[in-house]
Amino acid sequence: MKILILKREEKPFFITAAHIRGLRAAVPRAIIVAAKPGTDAVRHARDTDVIAGFPWAIPPLVKYAKNLRWIHSFSAGVDRLLSPEIVRSPIILSNSSGIHAVPIAEHIIGFMLMFTRGFYHTFRNQARRVWEKKNDISELRGKIVLIAGLGDIGREAARLAHAFGCRVIAVSRSGKDKPSFVAELKAADKLLTMLPQADFVVIAAPYTRETHYWFAMREFRRMKKTAVLINIARGAIVNEKDLIVALRKKLIAGAGLDVTEEEPLLPTSPLWAMENVIITPHHSGLSEKYMDRAMEQFVLNLKAFLKGECLPNLVDKTHGY
Repeated sequence: MKILILKREEKPFFITAAHIRGLRAAVPRAIIVAAKPGTDAVRHARDTDVIAGFPWAIPPLVKYAKNLRWIHSFSAGVDRLLSPEIVRSPIILSNSSGIHAVPIAEHIIGFMLMFTRGFYHTFRNQARRVWEKKNDISELRGKIVLIAGLGDIGREAARLAHAFGCRVIAVSRSGKDKPSFVAELKAADKLLTMLPQADFVVIAAPYTRETHYWFAMREFRRMKKTAVLINIARGAIVNEKDLIVALRKKLIAGAGLDVTEEEPLLPTSPLWAMENVIITPHHSGLSEKYMDRAMEQFVLNLKAFLKGECLPNLVDKTHGY
């Protein structure tokens, strides 16, 4: 069996010699090749059984990989891999869902603290050298946090929010398997009934046909005027035009956005200049431990693949996650 690993040279995605050694130790009989996307990768793809890499780099290779049986994504989102060609094919697809839970959950808490403690305001004042106390700062304890999507990331964010003394409520696709640190869990179709309770609404759901524009004006009108929306999932889960209107009309108090509909966010977007918006450049999942975790998970799935067992991170190509 031949495995093609697509390399990225920038941190924290750098695949080290130690990563490759660990992979070879786990599957000593496999031929393992690490190559950068491009001509070299195309050459190796022609007779490879498995391709592992980041979603943007894989699709150009599929047409050359006539023996391809399995694609593994080093990211959780696989929307870029769900082309009609791949969906219709017998190629199985897996992702790295689970490895981002710790950094993204901490990022979510960071957004929440920025708003409750007024950091976004005081940081702007610091840039202007203005010493001005903010008398309306608050605290997380006692706040109600609604998690929309209770996968690995949503659960870890819920656990941390609960540890801060928040009351955590949530919606998930099934509305089942409520963790002890979640006070109330309902199915996703009950979102509108849950929104009026929340001080923070955290989007942690995968992007699918069903979640496209899941949050739009109807949802913003159901939220508290003091509530903050946090999106660390995918930009297109939120109707950005409606969000801008809701923020301008003060239908909601603010937004913490790690993702936007178009990335990079256009310099002309009104979101940049809004004082009640915090923007981070889609890096909530990054950590110096990223590839260590990604390779460990790939090995776990690889062992299952070799045994003919169901992959722990198998993606349903119909549902998109």
